[in-house]
Amino acid sequence: MTAFAQNLRPLSIAELFDRSFRLYRQNFGTFLGIVALTQLPLFAFQLILLMTQGASTADLAEFSDVLEGPVSLLAILHIIVSTLFTQIGAAALIQAISDNYLGRKVSTLSAFQRIGRSWLTLILALMVAGLVIGATAVPFILVFFIPCIGQVVGFAGAVAVMLMGIVLTSLVTPVVVLEKKSAGEATRRAWELAKKRMGWILGYLILLGLFSTLTIDGPTILLQSLFNYLAGNANLMTQSIVQQTGNLLFSALFLPIELTAITLMYFDLRIRFEGFDLLVLAETGDSTLVDASDLTSKTSL
Repeated sequence: MTAFAQNLRPLSIAELFDRSFRLYRQNFGTFLGIVALTQLPLFAFQLILLMTQGASTADLAEFSDVLEGPVSLLAILHIIVSTLFTQIGAAALIQAISDNYLGRKVSTLSAFQRIGRSWLTLILALMVAGLVIGATAVPFILVFFIPCIGQVVGFAGAVAVMLMGIVLTSLVTPVVVLEKKSAGEATRRAWELAKKRMGWILGYLILLGLFSTLTIDGPTILLQSLFNYLAGNANLMTQSIVQQTGNLLFSALFLPIELTAITLMYFDLRIRFEGFDLLVLAETGDSTLVDASDLTSKTSL
């Protein structure tokens, strides 16, 4: 059996993290290129918004009523642009991760070309998943207003729904990108995968979240503290720019690791419960080139 075939086997949490780091190191330039193409425009937009807000509250305070409308419009536009670029970047990264993991040559541009319009479906699927999670939480929110036992049940139920929502949304992205499902189908498919190993997935995502906090929030706080120590007289806008820059830098470095870990988790679920590894070997004759989407219909429920 080749090294490629050996990759397609059930992995422990430690092995999943180890393989995620190895894939990241091997494709550092490609993954970082995808992040840069989608995050740098957002960073520039954030700086513009930040400086506009600073101007509206500082030197141009007398024109605050005039600036309030444009600033609000910029904030709304920032949310829209941020959503678009973030999901395009996530889709391209997952496509690149999958291609590399399954033996296909990958480049920054080819990753964007191969996702097609799946980023748009991804946005819709996340909205659908959010509506499902919200609708599921409503009964527990209503129960919460019942004195004593209702508050306990309502709180516990809402927390449980939130945790299941985290698991569900984590799987929606690879399902949309790699299986080319529609928004509704992707949500159902993600839930079918999630409920097969809910507790394990949740624990895996919690560990990933803790690592994210250490990798992004910790260094960002240290950078801002160092800046404040060296430039204590800096104005609030400068401090905010430093914080945004640090957050962007560390987020850009961590995002490929996070999505690699989630993508490998997705493949691990398919290997464990759907025989994806055996199907790959049967379809390709143990070759070193395979496309995950070509095998989806034969393994998905």
